[in-house]
Amino acid sequence: MSTPERAGWYDDPEDTSQLRYFDGIIWSERTVPRRGRPAEPVAQGGPGAPSTDVFGRPTTTGPVAPPSVPGAGHHGSPSPYGAPTAGASSSRTPEPTTDDGQPLASYGVRVGAYVIDSLIIGLLNLLIAGWAFALWMWDYFAFAWDAAEAGDPSRVEGLTPEAVLAMMDWKFFFVGLALIMLVQAIYQIGFLTTRGATPGKAVLGLSVRQAVRGGTISVGTAFMRVLLPLFLQVLAWVPGLSLLVFVLNPADLLWPLRDPKRQALHDKIAGTVVVVGKQSRSTARGD
Repeated sequence: MSTPERAGWYDDPEDTSQLRYFDGIIWSERTVPRRGRPAEPVAQGGPGAPSTDVFGRPTTTGPVAPPSVPGAGHHGSPSPYGAPTAGASSSRTPEPTTDDGQPLASYGVRVGAYVIDSLIIGLLNLLIAGWAFALWMWDYFAFAWDAAEAGDPSRVEGLTPEAVLAMMDWKFFFVGLALIMLVQAIYQIGFLTTRGATPGKAVLGLSVRQAVRGGTISVGTAFMRVLLPLFLQVLAWVPGLSLLVFVLNPADLLWPLRDPKRQALHDKIAGTVVVVGKQSRSTARGD
């Protein structure tokens, strides 16, 4: 199969009934049905014959140009190949891509990846930090258990909020909080810098890259990307400021719905985008 020399619409190497757009570097996901002309016949001599590709079709050295159609021109008549012409209205808005043509992930798929990653991180937090939070509230649990065994629930009901807080061992709370932040940071930075995607994104065929270039991101870029989620985790436990989490967290998660590059706020901080497809394991220069 010959590789085109410039961007344009070409015979789809995998389906002769349609055309596929070549962006000058790679074949894109953009296809249009071939209309108004049957598929090219197989050249005599079969696949591999001179001037044919591996599918047995005549090779071309340039973009497939639709034949002239009477009445077409400045009136926006549709091309018989389905390729858009000047003034023609499109029935479907093209999916946004990066500057080098890689499709951006849709919001729905990103939500699915977020749910998968959240379940994995939640399980890791339970295994790694659960003991610290249990010790944080151990005295209160013991008091409530003794009251239940004595058949006297009024002991617990009579506790004031100050008395409950006094029962808690706060050093274990801070240990637990530090552990869940560490789990989040290692999970995100580790997978993004080595695999280009967290397990949730990998399962759904997504990856994270810089907006301006492909390749796996550096540790510094991955840290900047996780900085806002870590900040919100800490902010959730600060009295008086925790209400900001109910504003900032939804804003971060919903931002891709209106952003032209489908970036969340944490993507904008790090200069990253979530795309369809894998990234090479080499770190992009300049990170």
